[in-house]
Amino acid sequence: LTSKSHVKPLSAFYAAKEKAMKKMVVLFFLFATVFAQTLTEDRAHEIIDGIYKGDFREAFATKNPDLFLKYIPDDFTSTLVDGQTFDATALRQVFPTRFANQVRLVEHNVTIEDVDVLSDDTISAIVTLYTLEEFSKPDGGTYFVTAIGTYRDDWQERDGQWYEIRGTQLRNQTITAPRP
Repeated sequence: LTSKSHVKPLSAFYAAKEKAMKKMVVLFFLFATVFAQTLTEDRAHEIIDGIYKGDFREAFATKNPDLFLKYIPDDFTSTLVDGQTFDATALRQVFPTRFANQVRLVEHNVTIEDVDVLSDDTISAIVTLYTLEEFSKPDGGTYFVTAIGTYRDDWQERDGQWYEIRGTQLRNQTITAPRP
């Protein structure tokens, strides 16, 4: 039993067994990575729909920028349709000023155009916002602003809270008209 002819077949057997185990481990991790996505597109759509039609709409209706800004993490970045970029600090400075002369929100509609769930459970959504707002003029009277914007926004869940990590403005159309 100790002759070299018996040792070789056992070594080959153990080498083949080890190779097969390595393949099984690699395949396990490959399948685990592919199927690790836990968020369905239906659930992602519900999450995005809830945020945009909930807190975001309420931020405009009640002039409360914190309802919007609580979803903006420090690493947020955004690109406007003209190529300008800004970060969370800039957004936190500018966004609250938009309510200074707002008289009222007349209409705020949200259409979720598309929702994709990326492999790391990032939600990537194309969203169109339509708002009609009334603003006061410095010299008295008011004017209306109609804005239509389409955005691709990427969202990630961190510690149980959803955050918009990236926004890309795809379309921006604004019409201003004096109050009749």
